[in-house]
Amino acid sequence: MREDIRVGVFVCDCGSNIAGVVDVPQVVAYAKGLPNVAFVDEGRWSCSVDALSDMQESIKEHHLNRVVIASCTPRTHEPLFKRNVKEAGLNPYLLEFVSIREQVSWVHMNEPEMATDKAKDLVRMGVAKAVLLEEGEEIRLPVKQECLVIGGGVAGMTAALNVAQQGFDAIILEKEPHLGGILNKVTTVSHDQNEMAAADIVKAKVDLVETHPNITIYRNAAIEEIEGYIGNYKVTLKPNGDGPGEPLDISTIIVATGMKEIEPEGFYGYGTDPRVVTQLQLEELLRNAECRMPSGEFRMPNSECRIQDVVIINCVNSKNETRGCCNIGCPVSVKNALALKNLKNDIRVHILYRDLSMVKEEHFHLDAAKEAGVKFIRFPDDRYPEVTDESGRLCVRVHDILLGREFTIPSDLLVLTTAFKGDDTVDEIKGLLKVSASADGFFQEAHAKLGPVDFPADGISLCGCAKSPKNYRESCEEGIAAAMRVSIPMKNGYIEAEGIVADIDLTDCNNCGLCYKRCPYNAIKVVEEAEPAVIKALCKGCGLCAADCPKECITIVHYSDEQLLAQVEAALEEEADKKILGFVCHWCALGGVDMAGVSRLQYPPHARLIRVMCSARVPIRLIERGFELGAAGVLVAGCEFPTCHYITGNYACETRVKRAKKRLAKRGYDPEKLWNIWCSAADGPKFANTMREMATQLDLV
Repeated sequence: MREDIRVGVFVCDCGSNIAGVVDVPQVVAYAKGLPNVAFVDEGRWSCSVDALSDMQESIKEHHLNRVVIASCTPRTHEPLFKRNVKEAGLNPYLLEFVSIREQVSWVHMNEPEMATDKAKDLVRMGVAKAVLLEEGEEIRLPVKQECLVIGGGVAGMTAALNVAQQGFDAIILEKEPHLGGILNKVTTVSHDQNEMAAADIVKAKVDLVETHPNITIYRNAAIEEIEGYIGNYKVTLKPNGDGPGEPLDISTIIVATGMKEIEPEGFYGYGTDPRVVTQLQLEELLRNAECRMPSGEFRMPNSECRIQDVVIINCVNSKNETRGCCNIGCPVSVKNALALKNLKNDIRVHILYRDLSMVKEEHFHLDAAKEAGVKFIRFPDDRYPEVTDESGRLCVRVHDILLGREFTIPSDLLVLTTAFKGDDTVDEIKGLLKVSASADGFFQEAHAKLGPVDFPADGISLCGCAKSPKNYRESCEEGIAAAMRVSIPMKNGYIEAEGIVADIDLTDCNNCGLCYKRCPYNAIKVVEEAEPAVIKALCKGCGLCAADCPKECITIVHYSDEQLLAQVEAALEEEADKKILGFVCHWCALGGVDMAGVSRLQYPPHARLIRVMCSARVPIRLIERGFELGAAGVLVAGCEFPTCHYITGNYACETRVKRAKKRLAKRGYDPEKLWNIWCSAADGPKFANTMREMATQLDLV
């Protein structure tokens, strides 16, 4: 017998953040008339200690067995309310969250009536889903105390030391014969307004890790295979690149694979003219004793010609349409310019830059460089310096936008400050660990603010230049942070994994194999009689398998087809032709929605958004249902390419949307009314602009 559903709706004023635009009492009154709603409450600050306590009392007093919170974004406050309802004796998976601040009051500030109507719709959608919610449970996994650190650079060594100092076992895997990473190519390191020899730093770190009893080091080694999950990783090493694999039982993993310089082929004669080098190559020249004459002169290797004029050009092959700022180029160029002046003061050094991106701690170098006579010339973004060879000598022509004139500078050595990319092993490790990386080979963290050293997969952290270019201090700090993250489950001895996982009903399964072939985490295995089974410890609940399943045999806890369909129908219950039905992934796309709200970017109030964990969770049948019910348009929004928190989710979504458009056209619907966008968590303007464009093209405004 089905239980008596009693939904409690808690609508937050959020001070004036919500109530300043939305008529909250009207929303409360509306919610009281919705089916299965047994209690409705208006709170001024629902996340306050007193309000949370009152909520617990209301749940008990009114025997509520479902809860809908209408307040701010679930990305920040959902865990708090989950804990609160759990303390009241209710399963936390019986909670549904509705964002009427970021999605309503903050983005429709000039349209209070329409904002109130939208808030009502969102509450109705939340209640419709809540009625169908079922209990879920976290999965407790045992975790032991062995941590594998992939990469023996400064970040990896720092992480290993911090893991080992807590009494855990740390295993460093380094593909090179020597530890130290990119620091082995650097002359000096700036730290706390001091110059330190990079070789001394590497030696000190190596001595510490080599002598620590809890650290094991594998050099000249690679990974052959990784299987399992947090607390139960089976890692097979391939020492020296060949021979039989050596198996290791690992509980947690830290990725610290570092980075390498992108050689700027085709820029300013690089690769054909030995006088054109990169910053790392300059560092090697400065380390090379053969380049220094007894008189203090500086020369190229195997040459008696002294270097008197050095020109440094910043932002070469970076900060453009292809990639952003390289993060460390400006301070490195200033540091090396100062090193040249310290080597011999009469060397003339010019730094040509677009802008100088340097944090406060790095300005001591800038001041010292200016005092030493280093010249700085700022050139326009769209007018890079030009280099010619005149009478056997390089000449650099540059327009100084501060002085408004052009200079021609002779150069014996041209130094290019270029971009970086992830290590060559990134693609291989990405496949082994089932994680994401950018086009330049930098690993993608779970969330820039909420999980800066975490991967979406539990038990795997990242640090240092494996994530993005960093200086010495930042690499050390991230190494410590990654060590702390993996130490928590090792200290506790267990981890509770999220209960949003796939569940397969084999009744109608035809063993087509789509689910286990396409699962980005290999979380579905084939067991006896070719039947698929979910390894719940590996499943991340992305929902790709459920959307693909032709027999609809797969359910995702908290995001079942029935629950999502209920939201679709509730969203389009009234005036469907004036509404845009939207499906947004919980991570980046919803982050973009939230950022538009935080930034108070105003856009038309036609969207009714449904949260899914991944854009790959959206099946074609739900899109079709939206059009059947008369929606003006449908939007599917996911993470910005090529990154996806579920590895291949946005690729699967893109393919499915293309198929959906063909099916819509066959059924007589306009396929151009189905939109698909990719939005980063920081790109609020992109989401707001999309809403404006859709409203305009769909004739809603």
